[in-house]
Amino acid sequence: MRSKPTPETAPSSIELSQLERVLSERTDDLSRAIMQQRDVEGQLRLLVEVIRNLSIGVVVMDADFCVTSVNEAYCAISGKTETEILGERPPFEALIKADPEVYDAALESLRLNGVWESELWCTSDYDEKFAIHISITSIIDQTGRLSQYGAIISDITQRKKDEEHIRYQANFDTLTGLPNRALFVDRLEQSLAAMACADSKLALLFIDLDGFKLVNDTLGHDKGDDLLCEAGTRIASCTRGGDTVARLGGDEFTVIMPNLHDARDAPVVAQRILDALTKPFVLGGTESFVSGSIGITIFPDDAKLSGDLLKNADAAMYRAKYLGKANYQFFTADLNEQVVERLGIKNGLVKALERKEFKLYYQPKLSLSSGNFESVEALMRWDSPDLGMVPPARFIPVLEETGMVVEVGAWAIQTACAQHQKWVDAGLGQKRMAVNLSARQLRELSFVSVLQNILQDSGMSPEWLEIEITETMLMSDTESAVMSLNVLHDMGIHVAMDDFGTGYSSLSYLKRFPIDTIKIDQAFVAEITSRSDDAEIIRTIINMGKTLNRQVIAEGVETEAQLALLQEYGCDHIQGYLLSRPIPGDALAEFFRAHTD
Repeated sequence: MRSKPTPETAPSSIELSQLERVLSERTDDLSRAIMQQRDVEGQLRLLVEVIRNLSIGVVVMDADFCVTSVNEAYCAISGKTETEILGERPPFEALIKADPEVYDAALESLRLNGVWESELWCTSDYDEKFAIHISITSIIDQTGRLSQYGAIISDITQRKKDEEHIRYQANFDTLTGLPNRALFVDRLEQSLAAMACADSKLALLFIDLDGFKLVNDTLGHDKGDDLLCEAGTRIASCTRGGDTVARLGGDEFTVIMPNLHDARDAPVVAQRILDALTKPFVLGGTESFVSGSIGITIFPDDAKLSGDLLKNADAAMYRAKYLGKANYQFFTADLNEQVVERLGIKNGLVKALERKEFKLYYQPKLSLSSGNFESVEALMRWDSPDLGMVPPARFIPVLEETGMVVEVGAWAIQTACAQHQKWVDAGLGQKRMAVNLSARQLRELSFVSVLQNILQDSGMSPEWLEIEITETMLMSDTESAVMSLNVLHDMGIHVAMDDFGTGYSSLSYLKRFPIDTIKIDQAFVAEITSRSDDAEIIRTIINMGKTLNRQVIAEGVETEAQLALLQEYGCDHIQGYLLSRPIPGDALAEFFRAHTD
C-alpha cells in the first residue's frame, strides 16, 4: 500500500498554482499555433484559388522545366487540358530553345537576375497563330538552390494585331494599300544610301492623274476612290519587282526605281504607265477616262538628296502637264530656276490676300459700231514685297494648284463689282465689267450663291457683269460647265469665251454653251497684218460669231493697221494697248472722262 504523503513531501498550493499556469500557457501557445497554421492553410488555399481563377496563365515548373502545376487560364491559352500539360515541358520552352541566342540569354538572365520576359508567337494544334507575353521567375529554396520556375503567360494576340494595324496605318495608304508618303520617304532614303554605296543610279517618277477631278465631281467620291485604287494597281503592274510604288495623297503617285544600269530604262516604265492609264476605267457601269503626267529625275545626276529629287520630279511633272498632259518629261537643269520661283510664289501667296497685296487693273474695250467704251476687263496683279508686280500668268496656276484661287477669285469679283458701282456713282454710266473665272471656281458648288451675295452687296445688276472663261476650261469639264453656265446665264450674267482659237474651236461645242461673246486670242491678232492664214482665221471666227448671233471682240490690238482690218472684217469690239494698258480704277475713271463726248 502506498503510504500517505507526509507533510514534507506533499505539493504545496503554490506549486500547484504555478503548474496550472504553465499548463495553461502551453495550451494557449498550442491553440495559437493551431490557429496560425489554419490561417496559413487558409491563405494558401485562397492563394491557390486566386491563381486558379486568374485571367492570365500561371505555370509552375521544376528545375528541369517540367510542369508541376498550371491554372485554367494557361490551359485555355495553350488549348490543352491540365492532364496533357502536367509532367511535360511547356510548348513555349521549345520556342525559346529554337533560337540558341535567345535561349542562352534567357538562362543567363534567370541566373543573374532571377527573371526573364519576352513576347512569342505560338501556333496552336489547329494551326492558329497567337501571341503571348511570358515572364519566368526563378524560385530558390531555403538552402539557396534553384528548386522551381514560375511563369506568367498572357495572351497578347489582340494587342499585337492592334499594334500591327496602327503600324500599317502609319506606313500604308488606307485606300489603295500602297506605301504612303512616310514609308515612301523612308524607302527612298534607304534606296539612295544603297545606290550611293553601289555606285548605281536611281530614277524617281512623279505621277499626277489628268482629269481625275472631273470624275470625282461628276460620279462622286466613291467612284473617284475606286478609280484611284485601280490606277494604283495599274501603275504597280508596270513596275519591276524591286521598285516601290507609293501614293503621296490625292491623285499623286510615285515610283522609286533603284539599280538602274541606264537612265533610259526609266522612260520604258513611264510609257507603260501612260499606256495603262489611258485604258477606260469602268466605274459603276460607266466608262471614265483619265491620263497621267509623269516627271522623271535621276540620282545622282540631278540631285543626291531625297527632298531635292522629289522637287525635281514634281517640277518635271508640271512640265509634262504644261506640254499637253499624257506624257513624261525628264528633269532638266533649267527647271531648277522654275522650281525655286514656283516655291517662292507659293510661299508668298499664303498671306497675300490677308496683306492686301492683290490689285485689280482695268482695261477698256471699245465698241467699233458706237465708238464708245462700253465695257472693261478686270485683270489681277500681285504686288509682292519680294517679287514686285507679278503678272497673273505666273501666280494664277499656283493659286489653282493650292485651291486658293476660289477665295482670291471671289475677292476679285467683289472688288470689280464695287469698282463698277464707284464709276456709276461718279456719273460715268454703266460699263459692263468682265472678270476672269477659273475652272476651279466654276466647279465650286457654292459659287452661284457667292456670286449672288456679291451682286446684292454691291448693288450691281447681273446684266452688267460678264464672266470670262477659257475654251480649254470648258472642254475639260463639258457637262458640269454647261450646267453652271446655264445658271449664270439665267441670272442675266453675260458669258464670254476667252482665248478662242487656241483650243478646240469646235462649232458644235460652241453651240452648246450659253456664250454671249467670243474673244479672239491676241496671238492671231498680232499677225493679222503679216500672215494671211491668221487673218483668215480671224475672218472665219467673226463670221461664225455673226452666224451664231454672238458678239466678237479682238484682244491685243496694238496698231492702227490691225484695227483697220478688224473693222473691215466686221469685228464688234476691240481691246489692247492701242486703246490703253490695264490701269487702276481711279485712273480709268479719268480715262473715261477724257473720252466722253
